[in-house]
Amino acid sequence: MTAYLNDYEPPPPAPLPPKDIHLHTPPEEYDFNFCFEVKEIRSDRVELRPFVPSLHAQLLADGISKCDPGMTKWLPRAFDGVEDVLQWAEVTIRSQPSACAWAIFTSPASSETRVNREDYVLAGMISMINSDVGMMVSELGWILILEPFQRSHVLSHAAGLIIHRILDMPSDGGLGLRRAQWFATSLNEKSKAAALRLGFSLDGILRAHRVLPKGREGVRPGRKGDYLEDQMTRDSWLASISWDQWEGGVRDHVDKLMARKK
Repeated sequence: MTAYLNDYEPPPPAPLPPKDIHLHTPPEEYDFNFCFEVKEIRSDRVELRPFVPSLHAQLLADGISKCDPGMTKWLPRAFDGVEDVLQWAEVTIRSQPSACAWAIFTSPASSETRVNREDYVLAGMISMINSDVGMMVSELGWILILEPFQRSHVLSHAAGLIIHRILDMPSDGGLGLRRAQWFATSLNEKSKAAALRLGFSLDGILRAHRVLPKGREGVRPGRKGDYLEDQMTRDSWLASISWDQWEGGVRDHVDKLMARKK
């Protein structure tokens, strides 16, 4: 029997970054490390500000702490304080050139009228992830709208701005990519409904698509006897908007959603 040489050794696990990673890094020194240009994106009611830990991590942690813990149920990880937010921003976002996060700002939820932008407050976060320059695709991900701003204009405006950024041509302020996509666990009915409402078309279900971190809920338990048997499996719901759908009517649909008063 032929013997085949295979000296592969798995790399050691990457150490977690310091708990206060970039908490004190001045905004002008923070490197986003993103494969596309990073900039603020605005509508008439919402402002997406590139997520800078020293400006936004504590605000986000404080906002999450005041909400029902179930709000983060379907995210791949929990956010139990500013240290979790900082490590997420470094490991999941900044260390991946394919990812960039924005902090969502808008008028206070208690305000009956619109306020000046300098009086906007944090309403959540949203990201572009799995961005690929060569394949001309990016994905909306890590969408979290704080409870006081749910069932308001915030999600339509924030997601609409990111979709515009992905699919509009550079002459219109976008990146001119060919596909915007939206992944969700198949169990997250609210996320699926939001995507369809925004004009995404269902591509299909990817069965046993991801192994979830310990403690996160999936559609079935791990396979008995495998090396991750204590971690559940997720089926992923995948939807997209292609550039021709965007130009063929979805852009107008998104703009109408953003033009609503609520």
